[in-house]
Amino acid sequence: MNSMNFNQEWYGSQAKVLTQAPDCIVVDYGCNGRGIVKNYNLFEGIQLCFLDFNTDETMVSKKFNSDIIQITHCRSGRYECEFLNHTVSYLPEGYFGVAGTEYLPISFSFPLKKYIGVSLVIDKQALSDETRKMMKAIPIDLDKIGTTLGIEKKWYVNETPPKLQHLFSELYEVDEADSMGYFKIKAIELLYYMDQLTQLNGYDFKYFDKKQIQSTKAIREYLITHLDEKVSLERLAKNAHLNLSVFHMIFAHIYGDTPYSHLKKYKMNLAAQMLTDGQVKIGDIALELGYSNASKFAKAFQSVYGVLPKDYRKNR
Repeated sequence: MNSMNFNQEWYGSQAKVLTQAPDCIVVDYGCNGRGIVKNYNLFEGIQLCFLDFNTDETMVSKKFNSDIIQITHCRSGRYECEFLNHTVSYLPEGYFGVAGTEYLPISFSFPLKKYIGVSLVIDKQALSDETRKMMKAIPIDLDKIGTTLGIEKKWYVNETPPKLQHLFSELYEVDEADSMGYFKIKAIELLYYMDQLTQLNGYDFKYFDKKQIQSTKAIREYLITHLDEKVSLERLAKNAHLNLSVFHMIFAHIYGDTPYSHLKKYKMNLAAQMLTDGQVKIGDIALELGYSNASKFAKAFQSVYGVLPKDYRKNR
């Protein structure tokens, strides 16, 4: 088996190696916040990658060979991908995606800042005869994986079914460098599942224009920096040349929630931090977050955290 080498071009100039072994390399992306990637070289031409990010930066994807299959699962957070034609799409929490080289992202980011996920990457050009022979004996046809999903024309995304979810869960639970044998077994199980998968329950996937995405994010940024104001979404959308219903649809795809619900959770997360610090009066927190009185704020806080603000502070 080939040992793992660090290629700076794959990760960008800020990236650095944290640990390196013959079959495993751990890389810090060097982004603001957290950006850790663990790559395991399972077989020649097949890698398993764990991603753990907490950042608002956009990362440029590494340069891929011309014949790649990538199977990706989002455990938590949300995965935003921009493609070569400048369309943008999303992998929500609890979903998995299968992509061929034509629909691998040129850049990626995380609208909710955090992302934990795993990818199995098959580089058909790098597959050894030994790997192909082993897979053929199972049998798994690595050349046909993804063809029934139409990945030559789009990024296939679907909600993860229970059997597949169980497989991914087992991978997350044993994310240790001394578990190579276990990872190999699970990767073969995953590939066998993918070899059997057909597009019977394909997700009606949405691609959005990058400018619409940027406009929607700008509106969200305005909302979270003007929490004490009553702002008209209709006016903001109109100023951004977005139809209001289109704005709502795009917002839900970026953040996985309605603008109202997302903003309320954002406010209550800030409130929880201020309550824990214990320096600001509850009435002042309410005013700072745009609530006209403490009782309205208390009701909103309880709907998110399940307790009243005073009890939350007391428990902390």
